[in-house]
Amino acid sequence: MRADLRVWLIGAGSLGADVLQPLADGLTELGADIALEIALKVAERPSVDRLAAELPAPDLAVLCLVPDAALARQPLAEQSFETWKEAAQDGLFETIRLFQALEPHLVDRGGAVVMIGPSLSLVGCPELVALTTLLEGQRGLVKSLARQWGARNTTVNWIAAAPRALSAAFADAPLAAKPDAVSVALGGPLDLQRDIAPVLAFLATPAGRKLTGQTLTLDGGEWMTP
Repeated sequence: MRADLRVWLIGAGSLGADVLQPLADGLTELGADIALEIALKVAERPSVDRLAAELPAPDLAVLCLVPDAALARQPLAEQSFETWKEAAQDGLFETIRLFQALEPHLVDRGGAVVMIGPSLSLVGCPELVALTTLLEGQRGLVKSLARQWGARNTTVNWIAAAPRALSAAFADAPLAAKPDAVSVALGGPLDLQRDIAPVLAFLATPAGRKLTGQTLTLDGGEWMTP
């Protein structure tokens, strides 16, 4: 990894804090120069503008953008429209606005953008339907941006990690489980600081920037979804 790698980590709410701080610690251990911003809302343009005013443009931007409303577990049939809108629809629109705010600071100069979230959009969760909807919308947005920004020297990828490796918020969630005798190929989920941070650093290297628009399922080999 380049010793002068500049990284912006931008998150939202409790999940952003749970995910990005260990990643910041891991990237710091690898020698990266870290700027960490946890916003109160999913997307706050002033946060991006403040980072841009105070710091050089990043080589790598890592985003974890999930509103706290999306973490509330509730059967879909009992969820109000207002709750759904705040968790899924508003969360996706604010993700789009954050990308719009980041574009002038990231695109064209050559860099990598990575979104990270739980793998629920790939396998589902009965009481977190709004969250799974938001995550799948973000994953689709990543693929769309990768097509648009690839010609402008910027890569965009999605990391799907085992939910319980990301946050204690999923500790007692009714997650899907595999009945296989050996359910996780590597023996368990990957640690954010020790295992996933180096992958992020790789994605900012010249070799790593040959990947774009991809979903990297870093769950230790539990689901092996495409």
